[in-house]
Amino acid sequence: MDKAEAYFGTAPRLIRGVSDTAGVLSAGDIRRMRRRIAAFERRFPQTGFTVAFMALGKETPGAAYAYWVFNRCNPAGELNQGSGNRHVFLLVDTAGQGAWMTVGYGLEPFIGADRLRQCLERAQPHFADGKYVAGVVALLDEVEIVFREVVASLPRVFGVQEAESPGAGPAPEPATAW
Repeated sequence: MDKAEAYFGTAPRLIRGVSDTAGVLSAGDIRRMRRRIAAFERRFPQTGFTVAFMALGKETPGAAYAYWVFNRCNPAGELNQGSGNRHVFLLVDTAGQGAWMTVGYGLEPFIGADRLRQCLERAQPHFADGKYVAGVVALLDEVEIVFREVVASLPRVFGVQEAESPGAGPAPEPATAW
């Protein structure tokens, strides 16, 4: 992190939820994004989401910068460190070089690079057109799909049998061969 800090300089100030150091969003855009983020966080209360809109220099490596900003600025908060960090961070370069996502250590075992790319692909056409609200909404819609798939896979991943549903009655006796 020290080498990254020497390379990137002073870390930007991030506000949990929506940060717009590029100045591309209207107050209405920020309100709409915050409402959508709040809905996401209500559905997944152990998880947070922050999006930052920045105009990066042409020489700035976006993926490395996004990772550094996320770890240096910690939008998840001081109480959410290490495996307790279940935050999703999205950096959108308003200068047109792209968008990058990273997740906290608590999500890394479940949300890999392929899943992050899947979410970014859903938002990319909107970001390319400068439709930032639509891009964040599309991305969060895809993140929710990914999260639901991950949650549904957990019993299988951990070898846990799902409990019988109430009122289902006792399990049938196994059939015998004789």
